[in-house]
Amino acid sequence: GIEQRRRLLQANGFAPELDRVGPAGIKAAVDDVLDAMAACWTARRFAEDRASSLPDPPEYFEGEHPAAIWY
Repeated sequence: GIEQRRRLLQANGFAPELDRVGPAGIKAAVDDVLDAMAACWTARRFAEDRASSLPDPPEYFEGEHPAAIWY
């Protein structure tokens, strides 16, 4: 799983060097660091209006907040 996540992140503009994550690699497991990078990737796509959602279209919570899995 870790290598697959790292390759997917690298293919999408992140270059995680797992031996250079600093305190994050000490206080959090490597897979947690990679998951945080994946969350950053999704947040960037969402901010740039390039994210997709499941379900598509997203459901709305209280009529105004989109509730979905974004990628």
